[in-house]
Amino acid sequence: MAQRFHTCMLCEAVCGLTVDVETRSVRGDPDDPFSRGHICPKAAAIFDVQDDADRIREPQRREGDAFRAISWKAALEQAGARIAEVQRKYGRNAVGVYLGNPSVHSYAALLATPLFNRAMGTRSRFSATSVDQLPAMLASLEMFGHQLLLPIPDVDRTSFFLMLGANPRASNGSLMTAGGISRRLDELRERGGKLVVVDPRRCSTCSSPSSASASGT
Repeated sequence: MAQRFHTCMLCEAVCGLTVDVETRSVRGDPDDPFSRGHICPKAAAIFDVQDDADRIREPQRREGDAFRAISWKAALEQAGARIAEVQRKYGRNAVGVYLGNPSVHSYAALLATPLFNRAMGTRSRFSATSVDQLPAMLASLEMFGHQLLLPIPDVDRTSFFLMLGANPRASNGSLMTAGGISRRLDELRERGGKLVVVDPRRCSTCSSPSSASASGT
């Protein structure tokens, strides 16, 4: 059977996907109870990324203005030696660690990353969270005792939605696990509900016909 059903793991919205392995195409799954057929450009382009002729498939070492392919063994050895050299010369915190969003959706990365960070011994740790949802996680830590106890609003049933400093029309409602958030906000208006956005600047979510906005410093 050429058609497969999957869950997209590129963000927290975990949208349902219908994948045709023969035509190498990806569509939103209309029967998925969360995303209801929604799909974003990232998921739609999965095969394009995988099949891209310019996709880097092996480590590259920069030599002058060009890059040369090297083995994984050589790459890891050179990276390890350089990291150790920098930390010996400038201290352990001179090396920074950055984790991208997909690492949160990989069990292997979730298990290995704490061990790697501990071995690095650096306080210079950054991630997609650093520039994304850290305020929400801090609020959850203070209110509920753990940064991952993130409350999920019942967008599909609420009649009044107060949104503080968020722009889900841009983020696609990923942290709310609400794929297709634009449609959901439109449905809020259609059932007579109201969206209030409090933000120091006017964002795209404020343009929703159902929204009222308040701004300030």
